[in-house]
Amino acid sequence: MSEPNETSRDELQQKVQQLSEALQRREDELATAEAQRDEIHTRLCEAENRIAAERALMQAGAVDTEAATLLLARRVDLAGDVTPEELAAAVEQLLLDKPFLRAQPAAMPPATRTGRDGPSATARLADAAERAVASGNRRDVAEYLRLRRANMK
Repeated sequence: MSEPNETSRDELQQKVQQLSEALQRREDELATAEAQRDEIHTRLCEAENRIAAERALMQAGAVDTEAATLLLARRVDLAGDVTPEELAAAVEQLLLDKPFLRAQPAAMPPATRTGRDGPSATARLADAAERAVASGNRRDVAEYLRLRRANMK
């Protein structure tokens, strides 16, 4: 009688051992899955923070958002939880500290000399008329007529 009891006891111990090993494997798998979940969550937070930082930098007028984002990442931990207020303050401080990252307002181009600079068209016409009358030269008269035709257009 003790023999059947012995075998069932051994079988039960084996069964318990197998279940214990299966439980250990499941716990290991669960720990691995939780670690992967945490890593993915961290990456997702970092990506969202990076996108928010780039958006804030563009809205603030940063010229090179990629370089500005790298510099901002040194000031703010983009992998962690960052509030929009903290991010906005860090962006503003970065652009104050590094003004070359912000777009400069377009400056007016330097003035160029045009045909209208200098004596006015009527003054040139009057000068040409005086020369033509004083000299009587055909070239001076032709110049006066050419300027008069140009002024009439």
